[in-house]
Amino acid sequence: MQPHKGSSSRNWLVALLLPVLLPCGFVHASGIAQSKVPSLAVLPFVPATRNDKNLAGRMRFAVAKKMSRDGHYKRVDDHDVNMMIDALQLPWTPPVTTATIQSVIKSLATDQTVAGFVTGRHLTLELFVGTKLTKTVSATIPPNNTSPRLTIEKMLTDLCRIQFHHVRSWQIDPSAALTKIFSRRPNLVKDPEFNGAAQAGSRAVDWDVFLMKQDYHPPLLSKAGAKALAVNRAAIVPQSAVTPSAGGYCLMLRTDLNIAQNNGLACESTWIPVIQGHRYRFMVQYHSDGPRIRIFINGFAYSPDQFSTSNNLASQRREIYRCQVLPVTKNTGWSQTGIDFTPQSLKGMRNKFPIRWVRIDFYSYLNPGNAFFRNVQLKDISPHAQ
Repeated sequence: MQPHKGSSSRNWLVALLLPVLLPCGFVHASGIAQSKVPSLAVLPFVPATRNDKNLAGRMRFAVAKKMSRDGHYKRVDDHDVNMMIDALQLPWTPPVTTATIQSVIKSLATDQTVAGFVTGRHLTLELFVGTKLTKTVSATIPPNNTSPRLTIEKMLTDLCRIQFHHVRSWQIDPSAALTKIFSRRPNLVKDPEFNGAAQAGSRAVDWDVFLMKQDYHPPLLSKAGAKALAVNRAAIVPQSAVTPSAGGYCLMLRTDLNIAQNNGLACESTWIPVIQGHRYRFMVQYHSDGPRIRIFINGFAYSPDQFSTSNNLASQRREIYRCQVLPVTKNTGWSQTGIDFTPQSLKGMRNKFPIRWVRIDFYSYLNPGNAFFRNVQLKDISPHAQ
């Protein structure tokens, strides 16, 4: 059972993101304005055999993140779901009956619940509204060299009427005019060179690390500290940990095989104000000695509800936009990647829920090892912007 942190959500993707070519975001078919946000639990998917356990965990994680990404569900943390099953002392090996699932739902008191069953590469999803089984869908998950993303999205569309919108396949416009604008505009990223921790002498307060229920600012470490960093942790380290002669600092994410192939490890920037409809360019330098790297630009609108609190910015803001930088893999030194994007809500929602902030989300997964990031840039490249 693999739990994962929820707030602005990371985080999702793991093997579901195997070679995906298109960034995507989505909205629920019923529209974003709802008087009550229904609660949702995604139960641990049941593997038919021991060999199916890994895929079951990956598919549960992927389904949970896709269903809760747009803010239409208040998702119960996977860890809390697992703890409830343990507390009820329910066996979670085949056969897991409908009655057993309903016992968990009664204890969780969720509005909607998804159960899943994996046999080989065959996945079956069941949707419960309250304790009533309302719909079942099944599909064969493609092999690992093909992205199962479209299969999962189709299943969720059939199961829950979730609509997925694919945004764009291109990344950076090479035109000289935009390159010139980019060179002249101010960088909107706070602490883009990860110097803040050194200046404060402790932690990078403008960056947040997420793993399951862990949520912390990455601490400052020496080169020796970087070498000794525990697995599944992140820190600010000297660039000399990557390039012996380099000065300055960089962000380091270290994962083991278990986390890399399940939750992955993520680090997000603080909230960056943006203007809906303006065009932005994001660029960063990265190095990986093993992990696959995904980078997301998550867009948020102001949308407080009954669960919001005045001292929690994340609870007042709803993620309704996301673009993805094409995934990158292991390299031999520092490389650069980026994307041009225009943050905006979908048509019909733009006036009521304009995108006001974005967060940059660095995500390391699939393979164990170290991922490093430096020189983070986000600039408004709209010709009319000041």
